[in-house]
Amino acid sequence: MMNLGEYRRNSARLADYLPWAALCGNGVVLNKDGSFQRTARFRGPDLDSAVPAELVAVAGRLNNAFRRLGSGWAIFVEAQRQAAATYPANRFPDAASALVDAER
Repeated sequence: MMNLGEYRRNSARLADYLPWAALCGNGVVLNKDGSFQRTARFRGPDLDSAVPAELVAVAGRLNNAFRRLGSGWAIFVEAQRQAAATYPANRFPDAASALVDAER
């Protein structure tokens, strides 16, 4: 009988490293270890210009939402930022407002 094992590639493929096993529902992935994965997209407000009190409030709301999940959950977050392509032209009622905008 012919030994086909010598023709099999021993190099690992991408699928060997990924935890996904199968799609089991709309947007739900069954992982190889038996866990489920759901991915969501969220676009929140721009917090670069937020005051510290607003940052504390947003962090508190997120904390309250995550506390309700209980145990046995994992949350992974990826942030993607995109630079603004252009700055819109503005008309200001006075010179002071135009100077403040030009400083930014």
